[in-house]
Amino acid sequence: MRSVVLAATAAVSVVLIAACGSDTTTDRAAPSSTPVAAEPAVAPAPTTPPIGTTIEVGNEPEGVVIGTAGIAAVGVRRPDGLTLVDVRAGRVIRTIETRGAPRHLELAGPNGPVIVPLETSNTVTEMSFDGTFGPIATGVGDLPHDAVRTSDGTLVGTNEHGGGALFLRDGKVVKSLPAGPPQPGGVAAVGRYAAMADVQGNGVFVYDGTTMTEVAQKKIGTRLTHAHALSGGLVAFADTDGGAVLVERITPQVVDVARIDAPGKPYGLSYDDRTKTLLVTLGSTNTLRLVDMSDPSKPRIRGDVPTVQQPNSVAMDPVTGIVAVTGSAPGAASSLQLIPADLLPR
Repeated sequence: MRSVVLAATAAVSVVLIAACGSDTTTDRAAPSSTPVAAEPAVAPAPTTPPIGTTIEVGNEPEGVVIGTAGIAAVGVRRPDGLTLVDVRAGRVIRTIETRGAPRHLELAGPNGPVIVPLETSNTVTEMSFDGTFGPIATGVGDLPHDAVRTSDGTLVGTNEHGGGALFLRDGKVVKSLPAGPPQPGGVAAVGRYAAMADVQGNGVFVYDGTTMTEVAQKKIGTRLTHAHALSGGLVAFADTDGGAVLVERITPQVVDVARIDAPGKPYGLSYDDRTKTLLVTLGSTNTLRLVDMSDPSKPRIRGDVPTVQQPNSVAMDPVTGIVAVTGSAPGAASSLQLIPADLLPR
């Protein structure tokens, strides 16, 4: 069944463009004076079949999150929307149409709502897993690419084309800060802090959601893209151009903890606190790497499994351990790969 967002999203009109991931039909050209930003690998067709099952969810699925009830939200494009999937039953529930395609999706709580930046309308909203939308914040910077909720309730977003950070409360922008990161990509929440990755190679910038100020910065890696909070005040950063995942403690100072080898343009990240498992997509090899983070200072690679083409995003069901991977290659099968926990390396 397909449900159209009506009153809550009538003001939202978005034209799809590429964010920190490229889009072959709408790839934006950066000015010649702008440093090259990190991008996901252009993945070849898989040579090994993906494990588990795949289901059609919509064209070029990108961001994916899964709540504690086993429902996933997947951002899709052309037609644009959010597809809700019961990962335990392996079936699509419905697609909620929007006039734009979300890329990064984040959970505001264990079972939602889902934080949904709609980039080219400069809009950020939230959606519950029943398809209900919350307040719609408009006029949110210049291409708000990712947003997280800090412990005080502030939404902190990345202003990808404008640089710097955006702060939202009660559906309104209450403050914005200039770069800071000239082109922020992914962001992760650690208590009251939000740690942003800069895709142009300037490392990590940390913001305090309560005071709405920049409190730390550190140059790490080559060029980062995504960020994902772990437990214990840690954040994993995909150093996409450096072939690694960097684990940092946010105090709010950025303190090095570990480097995880991840050749093949690491991009999508997820984490399961129950099993202390970090999941990393390796785009150039159509592979998912699982890492045991029981001892964060000594990560242990559990193994790799084959994925759908262009695995840009990944999430794990926090109850059953089912893993969902988006197949984001333009023109390829519009698929979401579902991997049962018993097929994953132990």
